[in-house]
Amino acid sequence: MEKDRKSILIVSPYFYPEGGGLERYAFHMAKRLAKEHDVEVLCMTKGSESSEDMNGFRVCRIKPELIVSNTPIGLKFVVALAKRMKHKDLIIAHTPVPFAADVAAILSGIYDIPIRIVYHTVGLKKGARLLDFIAVIYMATLERLTLRRAMITSVSRSVWEYLKRKGYNSEISYPPMAHSLMEHCLLNLPVKRKNVILFVGQLGRYHRFKNLDLLLGAFSEVSSRYPGWELWIVGDGDMKPEYVSLVSKLGISQRVRFLGRINDPDDLARVYSTAKMLVLPSSFESFGMVVVEAQAFGVPVVISPNVGSKVFVLDGKTGTIMKTIKIESLEEALETLMSNPKRLRKMAILSRKFTQHRIRSSP
Repeated sequence: MEKDRKSILIVSPYFYPEGGGLERYAFHMAKRLAKEHDVEVLCMTKGSESSEDMNGFRVCRIKPELIVSNTPIGLKFVVALAKRMKHKDLIIAHTPVPFAADVAAILSGIYDIPIRIVYHTVGLKKGARLLDFIAVIYMATLERLTLRRAMITSVSRSVWEYLKRKGYNSEISYPPMAHSLMEHCLLNLPVKRKNVILFVGQLGRYHRFKNLDLLLGAFSEVSSRYPGWELWIVGDGDMKPEYVSLVSKLGISQRVRFLGRINDPDDLARVYSTAKMLVLPSSFESFGMVVVEAQAFGVPVVISPNVGSKVFVLDGKTGTIMKTIKIESLEEALETLMSNPKRLRKMAILSRKFTQHRIRSSP
């Protein structure tokens, strides 16, 4: 980025505090860029339309006319984007959620404005046959046109490798840890751990790939041998009633707590400081910031081999990387740690030291 002050428009399907990892990444990017440039964010929202100042930049939220597979689509958004783009020096669009970034790319070509695409995942397939078919067509057509003329940023090594296989060169920029949360973990305050396994993630139908049902099944099997342990679930979404029902069917309702979505850094820090283990058994995960956050608080992790932030995990030392995404593999990983408190304590100490060193040494 040049030193002269620029007018930058950030385009995101949704924006913090709405959404998940993509939206948090876009928020931190906007906050950082606003220190040296004039930044405006244009996004869509499932709530009410609004325009607000946030951390030195302006956020405009547009209500979409249609939402397909969690993807917002709207003509009003296109009009708002076209009006704002005329006066910008750089466009930064977050994808692979279709529509928003694609419209931004088309308009940037018309107005001859440089665009940077920030790519957040390793494809759009999520296991729904019709939607996956549409995703394949989209990736072979419109997405290709979008990426062809853009500068590209990948949010993890796995995303970089995915794009490289498709013929696109990109740079890697890992998601930053929230500053407010970072301050908490760097205090190194004494904590009192409980026998708690933690899951942090959205509980929506379009986030089934996080495999919470797999974790619930594995916990129901292993926990019968370790009655003192509980599973705490942080997150919310339209699949929550189904997960609550599954917990009931498995007979573990007394040992599973649904904490809902936690936005307050103080509250989230307390949860991390209480848990002894975090589990993220996703079928795919472009990064998974919760893995870094957990380790920074001294919480060892159990993750699938498809989690992008595995590059921040020392397998067997700060966490366990599952051999396969099968319930047997997850059960083995859980029992290995639950049955060995001494090993778990050592992993906790190393997790905190290893991750906090990386945080302190990062620019």
